[in-house]
Amino acid sequence: MPASSNAIAIQRADYTPPAHSVDRVNLTIAIHADHAVVTSRLETRRCGDGPLVLRGGDGMRLDSLTINGEVEDTSTFDTSAGRIEVTIPDEAVVETVTTIDPFTNSALEGLYLSGGMLCTQCEPEGFRRITWHPDRPDVLGVFTTRIEAPASYPVLLANGNLIEEGTMEGGRHFAVWHDPFPKPSYLFAMVAGDLDHVTDHYTTMDGRDVELRIYVEHGNAHLTGHAMESLKRSMKWDEDVYGLAYDLDIFMIVAVSHFNMGAMENKGLNIFNSKFILADQETASDGDLIRVEAIVAHEYFHNWTGNRITCRDWFQLTLKEGLTVYREQEFTADLNSRVVKRSDDVALLRAIQFPEDNGPTAHPIRPEEYSEINNFYTPTVYEKGSEVIRMIATILGHDGFMQGMKRYVESHDGAAVTCEDFILAMEQANDADLGQFRRWYSQAGTPRLEITCHYDDQATTLSLNLRQALPETAAHTPRQPLVIPVRLGLVGPQGETVPVRVGDGQDGIEPPVDEAVVVLNGAESNVMLHDVPKGTVPSLLRGFSSPVQLITNLTDTDRLHLLAHDGDAFCRWDAGQVLML
Repeated sequence: MPASSNAIAIQRADYTPPAHSVDRVNLTIAIHADHAVVTSRLETRRCGDGPLVLRGGDGMRLDSLTINGEVEDTSTFDTSAGRIEVTIPDEAVVETVTTIDPFTNSALEGLYLSGGMLCTQCEPEGFRRITWHPDRPDVLGVFTTRIEAPASYPVLLANGNLIEEGTMEGGRHFAVWHDPFPKPSYLFAMVAGDLDHVTDHYTTMDGRDVELRIYVEHGNAHLTGHAMESLKRSMKWDEDVYGLAYDLDIFMIVAVSHFNMGAMENKGLNIFNSKFILADQETASDGDLIRVEAIVAHEYFHNWTGNRITCRDWFQLTLKEGLTVYREQEFTADLNSRVVKRSDDVALLRAIQFPEDNGPTAHPIRPEEYSEINNFYTPTVYEKGSEVIRMIATILGHDGFMQGMKRYVESHDGAAVTCEDFILAMEQANDADLGQFRRWYSQAGTPRLEITCHYDDQATTLSLNLRQALPETAAHTPRQPLVIPVRLGLVGPQGETVPVRVGDGQDGIEPPVDEAVVVLNGAESNVMLHDVPKGTVPSLLRGFSSPVQLITNLTDTDRLHLLAHDGDAFCRWDAGQVLML
């Protein structure tokens, strides 16, 4: 993603690990009428060379800073750049007291007022607007959060499990939340407001009882039933398919109409705009109900792919988002119509991602630089990133992909990792080589895949010539041949399924299968299909097995045949789309 001319570009190649870890974070957030005072206690440990770098935001006042109980002179720190460097011992407790004004925070990052409720948005770099902290995704700590507020904010929520609550002098009260799982600061969340809630329970596969709560504005509690059932279905699906169970004692969703983001996966405390939670079964459309189900699932699935295993740096954003979009898509397909879901996803990809891939803001799913991190949240990183995960699953097969996921989780739980770590887990679990496949992470543009079919009456063979070309893009990334898996089948002259027998006559002919996956990894390749009856039409790129622009020499008559008889519902739908153009 090209940098703007007036901003300093951050380069992926310049990544350096932090010099200090922050193993524990103790926060006290005291809310007052026109400001909030944030006391932060960081337990740090040296893990490299250099000072402790703390980042802050606009409008913050650093009131005090102590290191192992020794008071520092805050006037010696220039906080205007939003960054201070502190020289500390190898192990240190760093305490800061900071005054912030969430009531006039118009950036909608950090802690801010939204419709009478105080809430947070910390991804990607909002935590630094709350308190001084390294605020980078590869610094993970165990958070304990104490919130103090007037009684006019009766609901006080934060990440983790509630461990204490009570009243204070002056009509104030407090709540203390503890999250035992290390997390980066971008997953911190808190909410203070006057909200209603509904409660349910879920028993995990290991027998743990989890309390489920959805908080809403007063008068909306009756519209949460579908979202609650969607949450329980998501939890069950993640257990059944991936063997991943929820880990805290409580899971909370806060849904309010003034939340500026669509939804955010903060650990144990998801915050949603209410339009993605509230749905009446009697009045909402099927599309609305499926959309609520999918978004609830997406944010819940982040508990493992994003939270328990997080990103080393923001260049790895597709690691959590592409993978979680893929998991969300498969969840929706399993619980509803697979072909409808797949056709909807491909239509969206073609409508918003293909133009981005070939426009002035083209970038690979793992960009090499950025000048504004919020510009990373794109259809390429999310939707194309999901298609890259889907191709890995296609190449390795379902069982191979699940073995790779198991290894990925077991190897990296509690860590901040990279896209490379994910690919390595897939390779190691399957004794596979995905070296060339990595180009999908670094090359921009939508590949053009041309498949030319030629039938030989005498030999009863169907030859497929596959050629790929990657267009020049505004990103000017390399244009080397990609690994493109092509799922295909054969539809006979009477509409019957013709077995696919792949072979070149030299290395032999593979056993017949109902459909095959051929992998194009060069600029051009030829595939020979044997024992093909005359009048058979190839069904190409089944399930949209690769995010490419497909060009074939099939005729409208061929497409009508596929529309009427293709056993792959996506290709049948796609044939109709082409015919209607």
